[in-house]
Amino acid sequence: MLAFIGGTPAADLPGTETFVLPASNQHGVVGTGKNHNAIVVDLPKIYEDEAQTKVIEVHLNDEFVNWGETVKNTPTFTFVPTTVLGIQNIVRYASANNMRVRCSGFRHSWSPIFSQTSEILISFVNLAEVTTLPDPRSLIPGPYPGTGPGVPDLKTIELMEPTASGKRLCRIGAAVTNEDFRRWALEKNAWALPVSVIMVEVTVGGVNAPICHGAGRRHLTVSDYVRRVEYVDCKGAVQTVSDPQQLKVAAGAFGLLGVVTHLTFELDAMSYAVMAPRKVDIGLAIPPLRKEDIPSALRGEWYKKKDAEAQMENARKEFVKRARDDYYSEWFWFTYQQKAWVNTWNTVTDEQSAVNYPSHEGVFLQWMQGWIGGVLTESVFFNVIPGSWQTQLLATMSMAALPGEDALTIKTQLPNALHFRRGIQNMRVRDLEFQIPIPGLPSDPSQPDFSVVQRAWWDAINLVYSPQYDGWVIDTSPMRLTLELRIMGASNLILAPQRGNTHGTASIEVLTVPDAHADGEWMGFMQQIADKWMALQDGNGRVLNVRPHWAKEWDGLKMGPKKMDARKYLREVAYKDEIPEFVAIMTEIGKGQGWELEEVKQRFSNELWDELLYGETTK
Repeated sequence: MLAFIGGTPAADLPGTETFVLPASNQHGVVGTGKNHNAIVVDLPKIYEDEAQTKVIEVHLNDEFVNWGETVKNTPTFTFVPTTVLGIQNIVRYASANNMRVRCSGFRHSWSPIFSQTSEILISFVNLAEVTTLPDPRSLIPGPYPGTGPGVPDLKTIELMEPTASGKRLCRIGAAVTNEDFRRWALEKNAWALPVSVIMVEVTVGGVNAPICHGAGRRHLTVSDYVRRVEYVDCKGAVQTVSDPQQLKVAAGAFGLLGVVTHLTFELDAMSYAVMAPRKVDIGLAIPPLRKEDIPSALRGEWYKKKDAEAQMENARKEFVKRARDDYYSEWFWFTYQQKAWVNTWNTVTDEQSAVNYPSHEGVFLQWMQGWIGGVLTESVFFNVIPGSWQTQLLATMSMAALPGEDALTIKTQLPNALHFRRGIQNMRVRDLEFQIPIPGLPSDPSQPDFSVVQRAWWDAINLVYSPQYDGWVIDTSPMRLTLELRIMGASNLILAPQRGNTHGTASIEVLTVPDAHADGEWMGFMQQIADKWMALQDGNGRVLNVRPHWAKEWDGLKMGPKKMDARKYLREVAYKDEIPEFVAIMTEIGKGQGWELEEVKQRFSNELWDELLYGETTK
């Protein structure tokens, strides 16, 4: 049921109650509140402007389903504010009625970090856009202004002061999408984020909150480039965090401090990526530790040649060079394909001969490919054919769609290279991702040991070809899309899974289509791949602290040698030191800004974070 019925705003519906600023003092404390059923009868009327003329869009008992379709619940209210004042009023309303508030952006999400049934959800994107797949808005040409008439408060982009290091600060609204920021950066052609996720249909706030990342060993997570966080606290007050120590919590806080409204990032001067993607035999793209580890189905012509071992060694050196040194480094293997796609590159400052990549025609083609993929993988016909057939079809199509000619070189602005694929949000996938620490070499601990990465890569490939999953023999094929590896750096954020990885991190993931889960193949495969990757050791036999990406499909797995529940493992093993540190700094922030830890827990946590952060469980 929508609060906007036949175009009528909630403010004009009978039986509504008004909630406006200034709020009374009781709105800033945790109270007993009303029965949620009573609140449904008294639909709230909450303004988001000082003149009290604009009522926040609100949806009543609207079911929430995340993009990955792994989380479903029914918040009592789903608000779609466009101003900071509106968010303040929502939080004050929640406080007065003892309700919790969680936020959502859109697309590309799997873990249960959202709101809950009977609570409040804030959507930073209008629900028509959120629920439309495919969404044609990303195809509409033109720059994004960033400021000025028609730009909502939560979608502004403002250049701020330069930094001592010659970089530039930029204040970005949490509702700004990566596509908005990409267009803004291209139009200005002066400053850019040094790193980002590939997808453009995600919000900046949504990328920041669960500590997302890009690629390149010299780079930290996206959240590590945040220099100021503005948020609405549990009392409805606007707060700012800029202290470097406190930013280790605030810049990657999962919405637990409050509702983040704006983030100030440190930008680099615009540079230009020189891309030269290649399609390389799988055995030579990232060679295994032993030639015999290549499954027979993937042994190329080079395998039986006299110089095969020499080719592997040369390939290993090339892989190490790319992984260690390149600005951006990424590898894809589409299941059953003979070749991998290698996408590593560096940047230059000279813009001469730079092109718009993908071109407008290329963007449309990629968008169409994603749309067709989404239609295909959700069709009845596709879902009744054997999983191995699905895999062959998808992998062949995906590999064919990627550039990789031997002489191909593409020079383009950095944001275009970071977001080199468009339309991928049009096709839903399932996704498991782990962050594997790259240890030091036993012979020289000051240098990275990439053999761990080779082992992890081939562990996944060989699991695909194990007798239980070999799609050429039987019809099971759980990993129906791709194996993806990005090499990146560490992180200074306390709850980042990359924290402490001095030599960098292997961010490695496996992706499939929803039908693999429906066929009952995906969960078992995820558990087996988790077992393999979490058992990885350094050259001295020490088990590495392998941790999942917070936004991906980790909840429900068993982790570690004792096969602990994932939540228990993360709390007691993987983050046993970090969680108390995180809570201590949260407490410190609250002490300086006038709120208590229990207040933010009651206002902004959910069932997952109650258990992980505070040690409480309702199971």
